[in-house]
Amino acid sequence: MKQMKRGLLFAVTVMIALSIVGCGQKQTEYPSKDIELVIPWSAGGGTDVATRLYASYIEKELNATINAVNITGGSGTVGLTQAKAADPDGYTVALFTFDVLTSEALGLADLSFKDFELISTFSIQPTVYVAMTERFPTLDDYVAYAKDHPGELRVATNGDGSVWHQAGAVANREMGIEVTYVPYDGSNEEVAALLGGHVDAIIISSGTVLEYLRDGSMTAFGVMTSDRIAQMPDVPTFEELGYDVIYSSWRGLGVPKGTPEDVVDKLKEACKAAFDNEEFQEAAVKGGIDPWYLTSEEFYTFLEESYGSVEAVLKDLGLA
Repeated sequence: MKQMKRGLLFAVTVMIALSIVGCGQKQTEYPSKDIELVIPWSAGGGTDVATRLYASYIEKELNATINAVNITGGSGTVGLTQAKAADPDGYTVALFTFDVLTSEALGLADLSFKDFELISTFSIQPTVYVAMTERFPTLDDYVAYAKDHPGELRVATNGDGSVWHQAGAVANREMGIEVTYVPYDGSNEEVAALLGGHVDAIIISSGTVLEYLRDGSMTAFGVMTSDRIAQMPDVPTFEELGYDVIYSSWRGLGVPKGTPEDVVDKLKEACKAAFDNEEFQEAAVKGGIDPWYLTSEEFYTFLEESYGSVEAVLKDLGLA
């Protein structure tokens, strides 16, 4: 009888233990709490808006709240450094832009895209070379003037060594012209400088000048992507114009190294589903955001291949 009671007690104990373990598994199923999305750029800018839009669709796929946090400074390195140091549990996701390559090449911080598990990209920021239509109606007009007046043309870029500065250096080298670069603190300042006649051209993200291109006051000589973009179907690529120039920024997501594989896989699935959502696609194009998707493997390969080009361009500019 005593043995039967002991056996019954043991069985009950085992059942309780299994029940507790089962409850624990349910509680830790990912995601079981809010996710923090680190955006290493200021609130309200194009990248911030695009990322928050995309995140709103990822939320639906994960059935979880994503809290976007803007952590600025150091050309994106401050926010990414904090994300790198976060617990690798899937509850800290970081936004990446082209600048992570520049920062590594310049040694601005102990930071690399290799410190993260990459998820995917979700948009591209096409680079355009723009001038006032009245001054330079076509690229041929611009190139002819630049060759007759080497170094005279003043071209605005968003800071020394920025993606737009690098893109301009590549384009001008291909066209065989010399210009004087004028760094500004932001895209809005660049546009104002061109409108005010303080510079002759700007190299910038297409979305920033879309309204001026549409009303005809500004002309985009070409776009530095492999294909024409939806917002400006009539603007040729530089490759179509005979110049080997593909140099634009992009946006993608990643999590700290060491994040469990099953969590990373769930994020990949959610991000792909969010990207494929027709509502996201329509909202993105309407908002001047060009959707562009690379898988994690494609994203990693792309960054590895891009890094060499960035390093070379920065050396040519005397910055690295």
